[in-house]
Amino acid sequence: MKKVYVEGYGCVLNSADTEIIKNALREEGFEIVDELDRADVAVINTCVVRLETENRMIYRINELKNLGKDVVVAGCLPKALKEKVKGFLHIYPREAHKAGKILKIYIKSGKRVEGLEDDKSLHKKLDYITSSLITPLPICEGCLGHCTYCIVKIARGNLISYPREKIVKKAEELIKKGTKCIFITAQDTACYGFDRNDNLANLLNDLCNIEGDFIMRVGMMHAKNVEEIIDELIEVYKTDKVGKFLHLPLQSGDDEILKKMRRGYTVDEFKEIVNEFRKKVKNLCFTTDIIVGFPGETEEQFENTLNILKELKPDYIHGAKYSQRKGTEAAKMKQVDTKIRKQRSEILDKLRRELSYINNKKYIGKKLKTLILEEGKGYTENFKVVKFEGGSIGNFKKVKIVDAKTFGLVGKII
Repeated sequence: MKKVYVEGYGCVLNSADTEIIKNALREEGFEIVDELDRADVAVINTCVVRLETENRMIYRINELKNLGKDVVVAGCLPKALKEKVKGFLHIYPREAHKAGKILKIYIKSGKRVEGLEDDKSLHKKLDYITSSLITPLPICEGCLGHCTYCIVKIARGNLISYPREKIVKKAEELIKKGTKCIFITAQDTACYGFDRNDNLANLLNDLCNIEGDFIMRVGMMHAKNVEEIIDELIEVYKTDKVGKFLHLPLQSGDDEILKKMRRGYTVDEFKEIVNEFRKKVKNLCFTTDIIVGFPGETEEQFENTLNILKELKPDYIHGAKYSQRKGTEAAKMKQVDTKIRKQRSEILDKLRRELSYINNKKYIGKKLKTLILEEGKGYTENFKVVKFEGGSIGNFKKVKIVDAKTFGLVGKII
């Protein structure tokens, strides 16, 4: 059988899909190789969230092709922008677990087998997740949002949640095999179960009942869906096995822009959620996302965003210049000049560094339970990166924080 080289890009959900693709290929007898020069076939699992990412993906695809490799394009790019990658075999996000079958049939017949995007069997993707110290665990595919700027919705579609019992069973298996940290991942973890009369809090409660020493990091949540389950969610966040990490994208600190983005919440509603979590969850690490230069954003609206950030002081801000994506509603709106977007991005970057450092300094003197990821580095109980001397990989230790950096902590194992 052919030797296959697989590389992946993008979010944690896409990282999980990359591993699923590898394992599905192995199941059909393909040999996965780590060196590109040993491979007959190169599979690239793509991300398309931003225009510069798309350009980087296309450059890399052509680079692989020019090296004389048979190239398979997987992930969000072929699903969202098919015409950009014509002439290559495609594997879509909902087919990751069928990658081996698709490639095998293509090699034999020269044709792509259709009809494999079977939503009913999507949960079978979990069968292809294998254990490592940190393991991403997808809980659903797609989302319930209709954000006007988002191309990922086109790529991943509407919400399909995996059965709770199937996720719990998989988590049990991973923990028995040595996983110490589970990244609960989805396009929006907060909408989990809304399509099957279930919710994220129920799932997390069941996962917390699994025996063993492990911690979970809950991935990005949409504020409008958090509102629906906030009381139950905060209760489960108080348990030891749920990391004190809240990734809640604000995107803009201006109500008019939020409306144009179709985010479904106001600034005040967003603030209430963050304040409620902070009031009830000790040592909460609050991370948010901001888009600057969204179509029509005025200087005053940008200032509103900066002011809200100064008020909320997130531990970490993922800042991004608005990126015009084909097929989205926002792409048809009146655009903000690229120079203005760049300027605003630089202002945001300066602020996010300041706020991150202010937050990190608060931890000096605190003792935090920490998972050792590698010698001299670990994740604290709220998923801040801490550096220290020594330590045995895979163990949980108490670490006393002795210094703070802009994007991390320095500690000493107690």
